[in-house]
Amino acid sequence: MTHHFIGLGGIGMSALARILLQRGKRVQGSDIRESALLEELRREGASVRIGHNGDLGTATTVVFSTDIKAENVDLSKAKEMKLPLMHRSDLLHALMQGTKPLLVTGTHGKTTTSALLASVLVDAGLDPSFVVGGIHQKWKTNGRAGTGEFFVAEADESDGSFLKTPAFGAIVTNLENDHLDFWGSEKNLDDAFGKFFAQAQTVFWCGDDARLKKLKPKGFSYGFGDCDWKVRFEPTEKGMRFDVNGYKDIELSLFGRHNALNGAAVFGLCIHLGVPETAIRKAFLEFAGTGRRLEFKGSAHAVEVYDDYGHHPTEIAATLKALRDKVREKRILAVFQPHRYTRVRDVSFLDCFKDADVVVMTDIYSAGEAPIEGISSATLYAQMRKKLGAKLQFFSRVHLEAGVVEMLRPHDVVLTLGAGDVTKAGEPILKSYKEKAPKWTVGLLFGGASSEHAVSLMSAETFIETIDRSLYDVKLFKLTKTGDWRDGPKLPIDVLQDLLKCDVVIPIFHGQQGEDGMIQGLMDTLQIPYAGCDYRSGALCMQKSWTKQIAMAAGVPTPRFIEMNRTEYSPESLVQRIEETLEYPVWIKPVHLGSSIGVTRVVNREGVAEAAELAFSLDDVLIADEEIEGREVEFSLLGNDYVRVAPPAEIVKPDVFHSYDKKYGAGASDIIVAKLTETQKKLGIELAKEMYKRAGCKGLARIDFFLDKEGHFWMNEINPMPGFTKTSAFPLAWKMGGLSMKEICDELIILAFHRSRNK
Repeated sequence: MTHHFIGLGGIGMSALARILLQRGKRVQGSDIRESALLEELRREGASVRIGHNGDLGTATTVVFSTDIKAENVDLSKAKEMKLPLMHRSDLLHALMQGTKPLLVTGTHGKTTTSALLASVLVDAGLDPSFVVGGIHQKWKTNGRAGTGEFFVAEADESDGSFLKTPAFGAIVTNLENDHLDFWGSEKNLDDAFGKFFAQAQTVFWCGDDARLKKLKPKGFSYGFGDCDWKVRFEPTEKGMRFDVNGYKDIELSLFGRHNALNGAAVFGLCIHLGVPETAIRKAFLEFAGTGRRLEFKGSAHAVEVYDDYGHHPTEIAATLKALRDKVREKRILAVFQPHRYTRVRDVSFLDCFKDADVVVMTDIYSAGEAPIEGISSATLYAQMRKKLGAKLQFFSRVHLEAGVVEMLRPHDVVLTLGAGDVTKAGEPILKSYKEKAPKWTVGLLFGGASSEHAVSLMSAETFIETIDRSLYDVKLFKLTKTGDWRDGPKLPIDVLQDLLKCDVVIPIFHGQQGEDGMIQGLMDTLQIPYAGCDYRSGALCMQKSWTKQIAMAAGVPTPRFIEMNRTEYSPESLVQRIEETLEYPVWIKPVHLGSSIGVTRVVNREGVAEAAELAFSLDDVLIADEEIEGREVEFSLLGNDYVRVAPPAEIVKPDVFHSYDKKYGAGASDIIVAKLTETQKKLGIELAKEMYKRAGCKGLARIDFFLDKEGHFWMNEINPMPGFTKTSAFPLAWKMGGLSMKEICDELIILAFHRSRNK
C-alpha cells in the first residue's frame, strides 16, 4: 500500500507521513513548493513531487486535509480513479487504533503542550507515538512511531476532526471564537467542546477560562484561580519556576504565564498516568520547545530575532508577554503578518500588542482565501493606527526586511509573528543588519565637585576599559573638582553640542552635585536618555534621613537616628538630642555623602563635637545613627520594571569601621557572597526590592543593610550610583552572579533607553 499525501509539506501531514514511514509503509506526496520538511522526508524514504499535476504514481490511498480545495488536480484525479480517500484526521484516527490516545485541544497552546507531554513520556522510557504541530527542537521532528501504549496528538478543533477519536487522557487549554467560518456559531463550537469532554476518560482543563467553565466539564481544573490544581509561578533567568497542587519549585525552560498553565496541565496529567515525578521534572527542565513557538532564530551585533506562529490576538498577546519576561526592558519590534481574510474579519487585533514597543505590520497572508469586500491590509492598518498611533508602522511584504533593518539598533529584539511566510524574514533581517552594524553614541560623565571626586574617576576608568567599542562610540565628559565643564563654570557651547550628539549618557558621579540628581535634571532638560535614578530619586536616596523615613513608612526596619543642620547645631544641642533619642555608640556622618567619607564612630559625649565638625566640613546636614551590632550585607540591584538582585555581598572587615582606605586603598577589604540562610536571603532581597521601589529607583542601586546577631535586617542607606572601582561591591557582586562588567554596561544602556521610551 502506498499513501499519497496532497500537501505533504504541511506540518500536520508530514508528521503522519513520518509515522507511516517508520512503520514500514510506502509514502509519496506532492506540494506546491520545496521546503526543508520535504527534503527531510526524502531522506527518510518518501517520494516527493513539486506541483499538483494529477500524477499519483503508485498511490493506493490518497490523504488530504481540510485546506485542500475540491478542484485540486490531484484530488480530482484520485476521485476519477476511484482511489480510497482519507482525510488527515481519519488517518490519524487509524494510526491511533490499539493505543491510548492522549489528546491536546483548545484554541491556543496545543503544539507546545502536546510536545511537552510527549517529551515527558519519552524521557520516562514509555516510548509513545506522537504527532505535534511543530518541530520538536530536541528531536528535530514532528512525528514519531513509538512502541509504547500512549499516542500523543493535537486534536484539531478547526474542522471538527477533534471529535473523531475519544481520548484516554486529554488536556483542554482554552476556548475562544476561531474558525467560525466552519462552526457557524459560538453555540456550535461550545457544543462540540462539550462533546469532546463527554467522550474523554480523563480531562485536565483550564479553570481560568470562563467559557470552558460554563460547560461544567468533568475532570480536573487547573489554573491560577480557584482550581483543583492551583498554579503559582515566577519567571526565572532560564524560564520559570512554578508550584501546582502541592508540588513545589517545578522548573520549566519556557517563558510566559500561559506556559505555566501548559506546564501545570502536563504535570497533572502525567502524575495521573503514574509517571514518576522525578522523570517529569527532568523532562521539564530539558524541554527546549518547538519550532515557531518563540523560536530563537539568531543574533547579530546585539540584535536578537525570534519567530512565532501566533496569528490569533490571544496567541500574539501571550507570546509578546512571554518574550517581554525573557528580554525584560529591551526594545521589542513585533513584525506582524495578518493571516487569512476571515480571521481579520472575525477578530480584533487592537489590544494584543501591549508588550511590543514597535509594531511593524505587513500585507495580509491570504493562505489561499479569496479577498473579502471591506477587509484589506489598508483597512486593518487604519483601524490599528487609531489605537496604536506612531507605535505602528507598515511595510509591504516585498519591502518588509529592508524596512525593519533601517529601524534596528543594538539591543533591539525582533519577533516575527504569523502563520504565513513572515517566518522567512528573520534570516535576511539579521544578514542585512549585520552588514549595516550601527552604533550608539554613549557619553560618560564623571568627576565633579563632590568630595568623592577621586572615586568617580576610578569608577569611570572601569567603564572606559570595559564598554564594548564594537557597539558604542564613546565620548568622555570630565568635570573638574570645582564642577567646571572644561573651560569654565558654565556649560560651554561646544560641550553642550557634544552632549546633544550623544544617544545616551552614563553619569558616573558619587556624592553631591552628581549622584544627587543635579546632572540627571540637566539630562532631562536636554532630553538625553541616561542611566540610573532620575533627579527625584537621586535626591531622595542621597539624603540619608529622607531614605530612612521612607523605610519607616514602608515598614522596613532602620536604626534610630537624628538629623541636624548647620544653622541649628551646637555641641550641647547635638549631645542632648543624641542622648534623648539614641544610645551610644553612634555613627555621625554627612547626610549626602558615601564612601565612608566624613564618618566617625562616637562612643560617648566627648567625641560628639569633633565628629560633628568633620561632618559639617563636608556637608551642611549631618545624621547620627544608633549602631547596630552585627554584619553589613549589601544588595546590588538592576532594573526598571524587571528588578534583579545579585547575590548578597558582604565585606570582610578587619575592624568595626570600613574606612575609605579599606574600600579603595592598596589593602582593600575582600568582597564575598554573604553567608545567609535561605530564609535570610529571601527576606533581604524582598526588603531591598521594596526599598528600591519605594525610593523610585531606576536602572541600578546598591542598598546596604545591617544584619544583627538575632538575624534581623536593618536598612542603612541607598547608593543610587554605587562605586565601580576594582574593589567595589556592586560589580563584584554581579560578577559572582554571572554578569560581567561589559554586560552591566549594556544593561545600563538598555535600561536608560527603556525609561526614556516610557516617559
